[in-house]
Amino acid sequence: MIEVTSQQKYDPEELLDKASEILGAAITSSEIYRNDVVIEVPIDDLRSAMERLRNDPDLDMAMLVDITSVHWPDDERQFELVYHLRSLSNNLIIGIKSRLGEGDSAPSLTPLWKAANWQEREVYDLMGITFDGHPDLRRILMPEDYPWHPLRKEFPIEGPDFPIDAYQTDAHHKVEKDDFWDDPD
Repeated sequence: MIEVTSQQKYDPEELLDKASEILGAAITSSEIYRNDVVIEVPIDDLRSAMERLRNDPDLDMAMLVDITSVHWPDDERQFELVYHLRSLSNNLIIGIKSRLGEGDSAPSLTPLWKAANWQEREVYDLMGITFDGHPDLRRILMPEDYPWHPLRKEFPIEGPDFPIDAYQTDAHHKVEKDDFWDDPD
């Protein structure tokens, strides 16, 4: 049975100190922002860092809450992966960030948390980041042959090639024609 508490075992400063003790030189930067602890580790150290945070009995970060990513197109390492880990037994949350460049891969965390499976697929689908060792890395929201990644900042808001106006595919005839596409009738 999972023990749950409403009392935090560590305040943010103590949590950061404990994470620093566990991960040591693997931490490249850290901050406490609005009482949230966020650390950054190199992509090559990500899997071992996550495993140490999960397995440490004082932290017990047994739950992977989410995985998301941010696109910084002007940076050399333009993708930032963001993970949130939770300890129910200690009432703690920690954020872990890692950066990678175009064409680089992140290690899959599915061996550590089953919840990583679909979350990594979503990041792959919408951002184009691949995960080494993922058991079934394929698109989850977009068609399999869709060549773009819609959450990248260079992706046009209206879509890369919108060949027809909405009224042309409106089966219920609720969309009125406009002159945007200058379609002849």
